[in-house]
Amino acid sequence: MAQLDMCADYRAQLEESILDELCDAGFYAQIAMEAPTEILRELIISIVGDEYGHARLQAALLGICPPPNEPPANCPPATGNFVTDVETAIQGELGAIRRYAELAMCAPTYEIRYLLTSILGDEYAHARIWTAMLLGEALCSQGG
Repeated sequence: MAQLDMCADYRAQLEESILDELCDAGFYAQIAMEAPTEILRELIISIVGDEYGHARLQAALLGICPPPNEPPANCPPATGNFVTDVETAIQGELGAIRRYAELAMCAPTYEIRYLLTSILGDEYAHARIWTAMLLGEALCSQGG
């Protein structure tokens, strides 16, 4: 029964997911400006592109082409502290993994389920990349 309730507002959940992806893209673009190295900045910019791509894919599923190119006005900004913002990004990615698993369970077709689980895989990879950045930051601060 709980799954039926979760699936009842599937379109609204996809619309909310699009907004979340746009917020993430904007937030991550701000984190890129905080990055301590050019390599980290480039990695983060690639994640920004992934997040916008996720929004585009979901918008296409709903017939909204393309989604807005800017984040919604109510998205939280970066703090200016690279480590704090990366930790926030990790929490967001882990939440997105859960969200995409739930959306995939309600997908009306196998093709849509496949697309949503591919986004889930991207979010998992992003969580690993952000975590590696923190590990690298910790190692560099110990050695310096």
